[in-house]
Amino acid sequence: MHPLQLDTDCEGPLALNDNAFELCREFIQPDGARFFQQVSRYDDYLADVAKKPEYQAGDTLKLVLPFLKAHGLTNGQISDYSRKNIKLVPGVEAAYKFLHAQDFPIFEISTSYRQFAEAVGKKLGFSPKNIFCTELDLDRYSLTAAEIEELLKFQQEIATAPEIVLPPEAASPEDLPAPVREAIQVCDRVFWERVPQMDIGVIYREVQPVGGPDKARAVAESLERTGLTLADVIYVGDSITDVQAFEAVRAGGGLSISFNGNRYAVKAAEVSIIADNAWPVALIASVFLLWGKEGVMELATKGTAGASRYLVLPEAVIDILMRGLKGRNFNLYATSNRDPEKIAQESMAMRARLRGAAVASLG
Repeated sequence: MHPLQLDTDCEGPLALNDNAFELCREFIQPDGARFFQQVSRYDDYLADVAKKPEYQAGDTLKLVLPFLKAHGLTNGQISDYSRKNIKLVPGVEAAYKFLHAQDFPIFEISTSYRQFAEAVGKKLGFSPKNIFCTELDLDRYSLTAAEIEELLKFQQEIATAPEIVLPPEAASPEDLPAPVREAIQVCDRVFWERVPQMDIGVIYREVQPVGGPDKARAVAESLERTGLTLADVIYVGDSITDVQAFEAVRAGGGLSISFNGNRYAVKAAEVSIIADNAWPVALIASVFLLWGKEGVMELATKGTAGASRYLVLPEAVIDILMRGLKGRNFNLYATSNRDPEKIAQESMAMRARLRGAAVASLG
């Protein structure tokens, strides 16, 4: 048996939610959904186009916090809402029950606030000590009436600015249409000039979302706990926040998997799973355990019909996997063997089908 450690993102591979988006939609009125969409795309711009120093993908989760606080959100409300509104990927509870029974270490590495990440982990049998995520204590911060009024004004400016849509080919700010640059200027002023000067601006210095390089660092820390190496890791993600973890795992000889990922994830991962259920992850892990990364790449390149190593999994394992996959749809691609843009289009279509167009469009 090959050694194996499975590290997985939460939102996308485990849950259909985008918890921060949903919190904004629920508690920021009016236009909370539009506000979050703008900030999320601004996050993509800063991380992928402007490549702003010191900025990392996923910092959306701290940029929106003063605004959630301005609408009175508390730790208790975040926990309660997160717990009550979990939408799991179909089949994920049974698939992870099977995976936990295989007795290899499994970690959740998520940009999500801990209130949501732990709520999902509890449903799926993750130990809290095996969950890396964004720590948040919103109750320790306070706002004056004047700051609340100013934040509500900024919120409206961002929500009503021209829609931020980043052309796939954009490589610099000059590649963006004028209306998009206008909206980005609004965000620049609010997030880097105005809010940092307010008392609540301390939240930007103290809250550190686990995204981008922090996910790669979390993978390294998880390996320190288990004593395994990067070559033993399967990392499953779906978005721009997973790219640097993908790169680290891939460079170390492990396996990077995009699960219904967006373009950022598909481009960075070696293997893409496009599925309406979680069982293909269990299949990949089972093949890796017996045949290592080489066996998984054979499966991804040839498909189940042509992959001999897949066919000789232990009968008991095959029986469980086939019951889980029966009647389900999934495709498995080696990114180097296909047109990445075609994979991305198919992946994002499944992403939208399962998670809804609003969530699927977020970075």
